[in-house]
Formats: sequence, C-alpha cells, structure tokens
Amino acid sequence: KGSLCTMAMAQPPPLDAFELVIALPAGLSEHEARVECRHEHDRQPASEDDQRLIEGIWTERVARNPHLFNGTKFRFAGVDALSSDAAAVTLRLGVTDYKSFLGTNCAEHWQRLIATSESHLASPLGCAAIVETADAHVVLIRRSGSVGECPNSIAMPGGHAEPEAVMVRSLEEWETLRSSDDSTIDASSTDWETNVRHEIWDSVMREVVEETGVPRESLQAPLCVGCSRRVLNHRPVLIFFIRCRLPGSAVVECYTTGVGVHRDESTELFTMEHEAFLRQVLDEESLPMPGCHKGGVMLYRQYLNRQQQQQPEQH
Repeated sequence: KGSLCTMAMAQPPPLDAFELVIALPAGLSEHEARVECRHEHDRQPASEDDQRLIEGIWTERVARNPHLFNGTKFRFAGVDALSSDAAAVTLRLGVTDYKSFLGTNCAEHWQRLIATSESHLASPLGCAAIVETADAHVVLIRRSGSVGECPNSIAMPGGHAEPEAVMVRSLEEWETLRSSDDSTIDASSTDWETNVRHEIWDSVMREVVEETGVPRESLQAPLCVGCSRRVLNHRPVLIFFIRCRLPGSAVVECYTTGVGVHRDESTELFTMEHEAFLRQVLDEESLPMPGCHKGGVMLYRQYLNRQQQQQPEQH
C-alpha cells in the first residue's frame, strides 16, 4: 500500500496531533466492556453521488497499487461511559470497509466532510498495544514504507478487529442483516455483541503476535486504557495495555527469528525503557509518533499514574 492518508490538503493538521476520546486509567477488561454494533451506527452518505466519489477514488488507488484489498472494518461511532472507572463503558460501532475509509477519511475533502458531520466518515476502529516487557521496556516497531498509513513511522504494534471474524465479509452482507429473517446473525442480540466484543479484544493479541513474533502464551490479557484519535484524517484507535512475560531482549529475538512475523508491515522492532519512552514522546517530543499512537502514550502514562496511586492501598 502506498501512503494514502497523507495527501495534499489545505493546511492539514500535523501528523502527531491527537485528541483523547476517552481515558480509562483503571484499565478495562473484555468482560467489563459493552459493545453495541448496529446498523444505526453505520456511515451516512454525504450526498447523492457519495458512493460514486468513493468508487472513483478506489479505482484510482487500485490502479496505482493492485495489492489493495477491500476488507470490512468496524466503524467507530462513539463511546459512552458513566465515568473513567465505569463498568458501564459502551462502544458504539457500525460496519464499514477499507474502500470507504480511503474515500472519506483519507480523501482530499475529508475536512469538508467532517465539517458537515462525523457521520459521513468511515472512521474504521483501529487497535494498538502498549506491550510492556518483564524488564519494564515498551515494544515499538518501525512501519515499512509500503503500509497504507504513516509509512516509515515509529509506532506500537496494532491493526484492526475484523468483522469477517464474526461472519460479516462485506458491506452487502452486513446490509442483508437488516431485513433477513433467516440470517445466522441477529445484530441486536446479546450473543452477537459478545462475539464482536471478543473479536476486538482478541484482535489486538493477534496483531501483537503477528507483528512481534512473541508467543501468545507470553502475553497477559489486554486491558483497554482508552481511545485516542489522530486529528489528521480523524483516525480512531483503541489503546490496550498488554504485559509481556519476556524481557525486551527476548522480544527482539522473537521478532528476528520468528517464522510467522508479518515482515511486510515493519522493518525494525526495538524496545525502550518505559520512563525514557514516556519522556521522549510526551515531554521532549524527540521521538515522533503518529497522533493516534502518541495519544496512546498519554493514556499509558495515565494508566501508570493510576497504578502508582493504588499501590499504597494494596499494602
């Protein structure tokens, strides 16, 4: 994939600009969260020729890069919480696809779309993981030059949850669920939303394993510490904290020797002592990261601060 999300536009925001959609410094486990994945949270067309514009952008992109694949993604419509400690945190999701992402969030006119309504953007929900090693280092990768977003940047391991994992392989298939009585999926059922929730938490584990080579059994269950959004292209990412049982040197070895590592997505893996990492990213700003990930580092700091505050209470 080429660099599709950094196209020329009038006074675009800087790549590292971010906003925190929600902070969850206590950390949210899979079973504490609620997911609402429904058609009412899908993207809304901006005009009558909306789809034609998206198709035109897609045709142009595929002509440049025949390897592009139009997979389904979960669309981020928002998150509701009673408080930052809430057991009642609800993710509101729809379904979109990569084609719509390129044709809205990554299109030259994305700022005009959002000025009208966020509902006109595909806004697929990404995931990224702060992987902290046994010796208190953070795992980082350098993205390859061929990835679709933020090529050659330093980032955390991550990717997307996949609607295909819960039997939604296309937008057309998702649309049939509105009126189909014999569908195997009931988009309003508890089981459906439990499956979607599981896919979101499971996907970040898959991405870490695939991008680092660390065995799954060396990783503890993910905790969601919030949602960050890159201002450029209005790109939302759920941020997870994952503790790794291996030291940093062993993680680097896993990446170097791992058979199943997705080497087309990164060119390097390295680790940084977590205090130096926080300082360089947030205080000195000497380690540049894309905004959605830089916001994730801020959420990580808030999570660590919360853990430190609770330590005296545990004695």
